[in-house]
Amino acid sequence: MVNVLLYAPEYRPNLSNMIRSAEFFGLKHIYIFDKNGLLDPPKNKATKADMEHLARVWTAGAVEHIEIRKIDDVRSFFKSYPGRKIATVIDERAQHLDQFTFQENDLIIMGPEKEGLSYSTRALCNEKVFLPNKGVTDCLNVSVMLGIMLFASLK
Repeated sequence: MVNVLLYAPEYRPNLSNMIRSAEFFGLKHIYIFDKNGLLDPPKNKATKADMEHLARVWTAGAVEHIEIRKIDDVRSFFKSYPGRKIATVIDERAQHLDQFTFQENDLIIMGPEKEGLSYSTRALCNEKVFLPNKGVTDCLNVSVMLGIMLFASLK
């Protein structure tokens, strides 16, 4: 089974949807590099209870069935990770998803919504995968893309 690293997600609804998708496809844990503080505990008790409730609602309960593993140092994590690191990119020169074969223990890396993965982060990856569009829109929502990647990893 593959693993997933959510690299600096920027929006809680997308983060929740990606957690939900990961659990739907059978992942037992998901790695998150949270430089934007989406996982930080709220400052007051009422807000914390509200956030925990929203997390359960937004993930349709998936958050109760998947372990969130927070990553503080991506470079160190990449060095110690035993499988290939697979960057998802918007770059037609990358390997097209329909021609890519996933391996056991691959790490699918989903970049932030606005900018995608930085070139320095891409350089640390073994593979770069691109999903070519058939329409005019040049990319998908990051949470939709993760679902497609996870489905593709099953074949």
